[in-house]
Amino acid sequence: MITISNLTKRYGKIVALNQVSFTFENSQVIAIMGENGAGKSTLLKICAGILPFNQGEVIIDNYSLTKDSIEARTHIGYLPEMPELYDRLTGREFLFYIASLRKLAKASQIITELTDITGIKDFLDYELGSYSKGMKQKISLISAMMHAPKNLLLDEPVYGLDPPTSRTIQDFIRKRQGTTIIATHSTRLVEQVADVVYILMRGNVVLCDKVQTLLKKYQTIENAYFRCKDLQHA
Repeated sequence: MITISNLTKRYGKIVALNQVSFTFENSQVIAIMGENGAGKSTLLKICAGILPFNQGEVIIDNYSLTKDSIEARTHIGYLPEMPELYDRLTGREFLFYIASLRKLAKASQIITELTDITGIKDFLDYELGSYSKGMKQKISLISAMMHAPKNLLLDEPVYGLDPPTSRTIQDFIRKRQGTTIIATHSTRLVEQVADVVYILMRGNVVLCDKVQTLLKKYQTIENAYFRCKDLQHA
């Protein structure tokens, strides 16, 4: 569970997040939507402990991100929009490297289980530089999940992926236990996997509702999004 209270983040004079508050419940898939620059990626990077913030509070499973940063971050897995990998390492070498950084016991068993689930087990001995975007996304997802975090942050997890890879990742999101937060432009992904959606505009939360409620009211999440946008510009 992640609780965010009155969070503000500035880049110079630009306010990326303006006193926003969220409660991301356990066992929910939460989607964060908004235009480029709305604050989606900034929010995820803050929750992952990558970016500092100007004011507010972030509590991750009862641990303050400012007061108990190391403990809080052990409860987080983070997949960035554009993962950075070591092209000369094989997939297996990379995952064992991540396991060593996290001092994971039974690394071999964990790698076998997760690569089998994501369908990439047969490519582990190829160099990462030869991987397709979808394969890199799967390896990055596994690296974010190896320590079994209760909270998973995914930034555009299916962007640019072929349909089979996208479906594999969607299935993984649906089946996992814990809290999953997705920053995305994909209204289809929101409809397929999310329980709740927040819409950010110019650093502010302008809508929070259950996906099924919005679908009943607007038929599609795309309609709900543009209705919300129209109201902001009215």
